[in-house]
Amino acid sequence: MNRKYKDSGIEWIGKIPYNWIYGGLTKFVSSIIDYRGKTPEKVESGVFLVTAKNIKNGEIDYSISKEYVKKEDYKEIMRRGLPVIGDVLFTTEAPLGQVANVDDANIALAQRIIKFRGKKNVLNNYYLKYWISSSGFQYYLQTFATGSTAMGIKASKLSKLIVLLPPFNDQKEIVDFLNEKTFEIDSLIAAKKKLIALLEEQRQAIITEAVTKGLDPNVKMKDSGVEWIGEIPEHWNLLRIKYLGDAILGLTYSPSDVVSKNEGKLVLRSSNIRNGKIDYNDTVYVNCAVPPKLITKEHDILICSRNGSRELIGKCALIDRNSQDQTFGAFTTVFRSEINEFLFYIFQSQLFKSQIGSYLTSTINQLTISKLRNFPVAIPNDLERKKITNFLQKKALEFDSIIKNEKNAIDNLKEYRQSLIYEAVTGKIDVRDYKKEEALS
Repeated sequence: MNRKYKDSGIEWIGKIPYNWIYGGLTKFVSSIIDYRGKTPEKVESGVFLVTAKNIKNGEIDYSISKEYVKKEDYKEIMRRGLPVIGDVLFTTEAPLGQVANVDDANIALAQRIIKFRGKKNVLNNYYLKYWISSSGFQYYLQTFATGSTAMGIKASKLSKLIVLLPPFNDQKEIVDFLNEKTFEIDSLIAAKKKLIALLEEQRQAIITEAVTKGLDPNVKMKDSGVEWIGEIPEHWNLLRIKYLGDAILGLTYSPSDVVSKNEGKLVLRSSNIRNGKIDYNDTVYVNCAVPPKLITKEHDILICSRNGSRELIGKCALIDRNSQDQTFGAFTTVFRSEINEFLFYIFQSQLFKSQIGSYLTSTINQLTISKLRNFPVAIPNDLERKKITNFLQKKALEFDSIIKNEKNAIDNLKEYRQSLIYEAVTGKIDVRDYKKEEALS
């Protein structure tokens, strides 16, 4: 269909269809309810409390932050206005700008959430969700954000937020189009994420097999004497980690020791351990005395030994030339030995990860030095150890390459999804053309 356009006069929107209008958000909604205020009492069961954390990727994710309020307190908590299916939920901070439609009216809404309801036959709530989630609006939203630790928006600024408004029937067509297309894209993303998970499992299985059974399927085996290790090659030795090297607890420092990048030494922390490698996106530097023993060396294994999340305990990375001559924090442990390239794969194996849970204390998520030192491992001779290490390094490169390609594909799909939403809600593409093409096909 031929569509006439006009200049919107707004740089980040550009040209829009001639029969579309725009204006302040408050002009097109019948109600705005800000739930900021007193924090309700939380209980173990009751009415589900949707927090800002639950609103993610355009929907309410009930698997995150499972919190509840008393049924008898529900009416008081929601006295400002009860949710209705389709209402638009908008997070005001931590994070800012996440949006979803209400899909269950039997929920309570927490602080840092604002609820919008479009005027009947004027603003479609599902169109409003897509509008708010579009890349253009999200960029525009940041211009109103304030705050030092967590960026947020004040209620007084809501009237300044712009909504681009197609005719009401066009809004419904845009919603139908985006529902269909985003579902297709999300399905592709989910399939790729599932493939990545399967690849990770396969990699884990290969590592575990290699570091406990070796590479020769015909080798004679013996009972290791450790139930969860099972049989190992007859000529391998079962040893405690403490007989192979030294486990070293990281540096304790105070906030006053933290300095800028060029004024101190990098402290590697659990947040710097990512997918078996050192990640430098979240760095801290300190200017204080660091004992020589706490200076990282190439081939050291950096282990997350204490963390708020039990799942992160035991994740590790091999120190390379770029990360040597630094130090490491108190919530991490370095294991140092002459055979770390082989031990690194043991720490990456399913066996090590499965046993971490039994090594943690009941009061804190911590892998203690003594527990780590007493961890049993099966060790082959030097030549075989080298062959296994080379094999696993090669396999790691193969898996990393495939997984990287799949992650890049996911990123591209997400970008395409955002682009499609933006182009649809700003009229850059005419969704009626797609309906016409489908009718002809």
